[in-house]
Amino acid sequence: MLPARLKSQLLEDRLLTEAQFSEVQEEHKSSGKRVVEILLEKQLVDEDSLIESFAKHYALPVMDLSNVNFDEQLQKILPGSLCVKHSLIPIGQRGETLVVAVSDPTNVQAIDDIRFETRLKVKLVLGRPSTIKQINERFHGMEMADLNTAFEGEEYQVDESAEIEESGNIDENDAPIIKFVTGLLVEAIKTGVSDIHIEPYEKELRVRYRLDGDLFEASRPPKNIKNALIARIKVLAKLRLDEKRLPQDGRVRMKISESRAVDFRVNTLPTIYGEKVVMRILDKSNALFTLDQLGFEPDDRERFVDAISQPWGMGLVTGATGSGKTTTLYAALNMLNTVDVNISTIEDPVEYNFSGINQCQTKEHIGLTFAEALRALLRQDPDIILLGEIRDTETAETALRAALTGHMVLSTLHTNNAPSTIMRLKDMNIEPFLINSAVRVVVAQRLVRKICEKCKTDDTRVDEKTLVRLGFPEKVIGKFTPKKGAGCTHCRKTGFKGRMAVHEVMSMTDKIREVIGAGGNTDEIRAIAVKEGMRTLQMNCMRKVIRGETTLEDLKLMGD
Repeated sequence: MLPARLKSQLLEDRLLTEAQFSEVQEEHKSSGKRVVEILLEKQLVDEDSLIESFAKHYALPVMDLSNVNFDEQLQKILPGSLCVKHSLIPIGQRGETLVVAVSDPTNVQAIDDIRFETRLKVKLVLGRPSTIKQINERFHGMEMADLNTAFEGEEYQVDESAEIEESGNIDENDAPIIKFVTGLLVEAIKTGVSDIHIEPYEKELRVRYRLDGDLFEASRPPKNIKNALIARIKVLAKLRLDEKRLPQDGRVRMKISESRAVDFRVNTLPTIYGEKVVMRILDKSNALFTLDQLGFEPDDRERFVDAISQPWGMGLVTGATGSGKTTTLYAALNMLNTVDVNISTIEDPVEYNFSGINQCQTKEHIGLTFAEALRALLRQDPDIILLGEIRDTETAETALRAALTGHMVLSTLHTNNAPSTIMRLKDMNIEPFLINSAVRVVVAQRLVRKICEKCKTDDTRVDEKTLVRLGFPEKVIGKFTPKKGAGCTHCRKTGFKGRMAVHEVMSMTDKIREVIGAGGNTDEIRAIAVKEGMRTLQMNCMRKVIRGETTLEDLKLMGD
């Protein structure tokens, strides 16, 4: 049963309704989980509000643990399993009294366990659960408790077709390492991160995750597990264990269920303190976006779809590395993928496998370049070709001529906006007549952060002069208030949750072709394109700011 005092506390502070309390009570009975754990997992209560409530009702001080320098020797006074299990951390000792930061002062069992282990008196202070978890991960490794429930009923299995027992590096005594690596991958998938960084330094080992474009520290495992940790990952990725001088590339597959598998693209890089490992998460369920989900403005989406639905021509998606170009092209292929068309791709590497699409991976070390693969592919009777990237003049010219001979060609370039794409092709010695004849549409895109819906609030720091300076039309000023995220547990106190694309769609009209044929520069092409109905990246980002989807800070990063 839940303590009556806790129920009255939650209801009195209006953190929980009677109905929500009944829901928590039922889960507490069925799962045996602590109340605080249930409240935070279900996001029924913000962790700061919960800590403030405990401070008031239990007369305990709240300590900001994020800036505390912890004594490593002090952390050894309690078993790591106990600290992780009860979400607590020792922060000081005064004679016969141990000062412990906890997130749940109702956990009497935790206090009894501490007294039993240390034979010391216990003094409690309150700390944020997320901060305590991060500190425990730093000193005791990631929480690996009950990995079998990590996906709430879904089974998962790492592909271990390599013979681990014969590697000579991992045996039954390394079960904790095996469990740690599996947990690392599971946690990354659950959190929705895009990359895992495992970084060795002189005196420490650090694990970081990249989420929504930003890196954050996930764990600081003990430095002495470095070699075993890297060896385990290399075994799973089928890399050479004895090669530590050169970079290596591999792949790990984790099966989540019968219908879902997640791939990890693994790269190792020798550093002065050992091999650094970066694992890119390739979750096909995240790649199966529709164009409607990518942030296109409705009229821009219509122009793009109309252009790439033609029987021949070229559609280009441009932007910086990591701006979501491939995701946009995959969404386009998903829309175009019907039984009556032959779709083929040339990629380096093939990141996601799609049913009904023929995918070819380049192998430059044996001469299978983009240009060579494209020439071979043209003899395969394709209707639609996705070319992962146009990197050189030979590839560009072959792709453009393919677009003129009855094929729809989709590809990417690294340019900052749509008009500058034309100049990039010219710099590759492509004749203007070939560009005008083949290219139908150019889409430039960048990613912006989405404001967390759980903590979205008005940005009161902004005045009308700032909006005018940023270029907002006078007719909209005063009719909207910019938004920001206040920060909550749902968004890890960042104020942002997820990302979306901002697009600039330039359809190749007759007037734009005239400017290109006359040798016009980027500014001249842009001016005509805007007159012809193109909205710039900045214009479309303003629309998202007005709708409260992103912030003024992200708008400022649009530039020209």
